[in-house]
Amino acid sequence: MIVNQYKIKSGMNFDETPIWLYILWKIGFTCNKCFPNEKYALYEKWILKKYRQLILAKETDCYLKKYYDKRSLPMFTSIEIEVINRCNGECPFCPVNRYADIRKLKKMDEKLFFKIINELGEMNYTGRLALHSNNEPLLDSRIIDFAKYAREKVPNAYIYMYTNGTLLTLDKFKIIISLLDKIIIDNYNDELEMHKNVQDIHNYCKQNKNIDRKVEIHLRKIHEVLSTRGGQSPNNNRRKTIKMSCILPYKQMVVRPDGKISLCCNDAYGKNTMADLNRMTLKEAWYSAQYERARKLLRSGRTQIRLCKYCDTMPNPKTY
Repeated sequence: MIVNQYKIKSGMNFDETPIWLYILWKIGFTCNKCFPNEKYALYEKWILKKYRQLILAKETDCYLKKYYDKRSLPMFTSIEIEVINRCNGECPFCPVNRYADIRKLKKMDEKLFFKIINELGEMNYTGRLALHSNNEPLLDSRIIDFAKYAREKVPNAYIYMYTNGTLLTLDKFKIIISLLDKIIIDNYNDELEMHKNVQDIHNYCKQNKNIDRKVEIHLRKIHEVLSTRGGQSPNNNRRKTIKMSCILPYKQMVVRPDGKISLCCNDAYGKNTMADLNRMTLKEAWYSAQYERARKLLRSGRTQIRLCKYCDTMPNPKTY
C-alpha cells in the first residue's frame, strides 16, 4: 500500500470536541472562501493539532490514572531493539542522520539479542516488537537472522520494521517479509517519486494480496520540518512545552545496542539510561528505580525532564 501523508487529512469527532474548538472550526469552515487556500490550510492544521492534543491528553491521563496512579502499571506493550546505532539517511529533521550522529558505532552482541528475545518468549509477549529504533536496521547484515529468531521464539508478537528502503533489494524483501507482520518503507524523495528498488517491491506486492497487506510504502520528503524529537531535531528549533504528560515511558521500552534502556524513542542519543539488560531481566528493567523516578517526574508534566521539556510528540495510548 502506498501512503502519501501529504494528501491525508485527519478528521474530528465532534462528540469529543470542546465547544470552543468546535466554534473556531465552524467559523473557519464557514469563512474559508474568504481566505487564501494556504492560509486556510494553516488554520485547519492548527485546529486539528489542538483537537488531537486535547483528545490525547485526556486519553493519556485516563490511562495513567487507571494504572500508574494505582501502582498497577502493566509491562510494556511496545519494545524497540536497535541492533546497530547507525543510519545511512541524510534527513535534516533527524538528529541521527549520517552527518549529525554523535554516537560511537555499536552493534548488539548476539548473545544479548538472544537473551532479550528468549525472555520475551518466556513472557508469551503479544505486544509490538520493532527490529529498529533510531537507525537503519538493514545496515546490520544479521537482521534477517535476528528476524527469524524473533519470529520463532516470540510467535505471538507483532513484529515490524521501519526502513528507508535504500538497502532493501527485492530478494531480501522476499525473505524478510515472511518473518514480519508489517514493514514500513519510508521512501524519501522531495518529488515523491519511488526509487527503483522500492518500485520493484511495490510491483511484486501487487501480485500477492497477502504480502501487500503487510507492506506500507510511505512517500516522504527529505527536506521537511517534523517534530522536535525532544528538542534535538537539527532543523526544528521550536521551544514550547506541551501541557500534557507522555505515554511512552509507561508503555514503551527502547533497547540500545549496548543493552541499555533509553527513556523513549525520542532519546536518539541515549542520554537517559533507565536500566541495563546486561545486568537484569526485562521485568527488573521495566520496574527499575530510574524508570520510576522518570515516570514520577513526567506524571506532573514535561518540564521536569530535559528531554521532555521541548518535545512535541503526542503518542496515542491506544496504539502503544
